[in-house]
Amino acid sequence: MRDHDLEGELQDLMDHGGNLWVVGDIHGYYDSFVKLVSKLDLDDGDVVVSIGDMIDGGPESVGVVDLFIENDHFLAILGNHEQMLLDYWNKKSKFDLINLRSDGFWASKNPLDRNRKSTIVEYLSRLPTEIVLEKFRLVHAGYRDFPYSSCLDEQSDEDRLWSRDIFTVRYPFDQKRTVIVGHTTIQNFGLTEDNSVWRSEILLEDGRDSAIGIDSGIKLHSDQNPRVTAIELNSGRIISQRKIEHET
Repeated sequence: MRDHDLEGELQDLMDHGGNLWVVGDIHGYYDSFVKLVSKLDLDDGDVVVSIGDMIDGGPESVGVVDLFIENDHFLAILGNHEQMLLDYWNKKSKFDLINLRSDGFWASKNPLDRNRKSTIVEYLSRLPTEIVLEKFRLVHAGYRDFPYSSCLDEQSDEDRLWSRDIFTVRYPFDQKRTVIVGHTTIQNFGLTEDNSVWRSEILLEDGRDSAIGIDSGIKLHSDQNPRVTAIELNSGRIISQRKIEHET
């Protein structure tokens, strides 16, 4: 699912030199995310896009989503954890106890009633599953290897939310665009340094990266340097923030 009007607005922002920051998986770590945003030195016209999985893991999933609902300059695409919340809400999930987890979808430091939950569900249900720009594709997980489909337009939302094939294919999924993904922690590839991202060995014809992974494992244990990471698309700047929430 795409939002062509949104894509046009974001491309216009980039064309005029504005900063478009894409943020990896946040997973309810509100304090760490807010600290990261403070490092970005945002101007009035700058935009922050979550690549999905804003929720489920840290102590304040609801607070993270509220930030995106309340701030016109914070935008998001859907992640698989948001989709699981929607499935659970619509009684399509087999996980009957998921609503009771203190660190799960509805993790909140403040009381939470059904009306507030409904507002969050309505917001999440409208999110696109990818954003396609002139030189970039933003998608939570990636795409499936092409033996299963002939083109990206034929891929399903499930592919975009769950596939990890982008880390193993030996060709660019999009010949003209760098695909930016979250979903798979870059610590899996030995990348534990601050301000690091995963980059595919496969390059586009113009020499740019064919794919970049920015999920820097905010849910992981402290010995793996869990952090949340942002990349600015015009400049390529990368900024990360280590997890500051107390581990239980």
